[in-house]
Amino acid sequence: MANHEQASAKLLSIWNGEEDLDELDPILSAGYVGHNGSIDRDLAQLKLDITAYRLSAPDVRFMIEHRLEAGDFTATRLSAHATDALGAATSATGLNISRWEGALLAEEWAVWESLAGPDRGR
Repeated sequence: MANHEQASAKLLSIWNGEEDLDELDPILSAGYVGHNGSIDRDLAQLKLDITAYRLSAPDVRFMIEHRLEAGDFTATRLSAHATDALGAATSATGLNISRWEGALLAEEWAVWESLAGPDRGR
């Protein structure tokens, strides 16, 4: 299970731009599938999505808030913080359910709210 935590931390570092995209290769299974709403993506698309996200929000920082693990599955509550084009602080929370094959991330389901400023919902 410690391997799952290490792989999750590495994935977060990659999303945060602290590590190279090629660092995904040793932590994802060959048949990796990510489900984001009605959209599925493989490893190649995940790399494209991370690159696009980094370009649109270069200072974004993802953080793990809570993790629960049961067998080959992990539920992770995350937060993301960034600044928008006007310099205002924005944040979002999400939930990822991950399925592992040994130490490799094989599949994940993600549900995220949009990055929003402090006046959201008022």
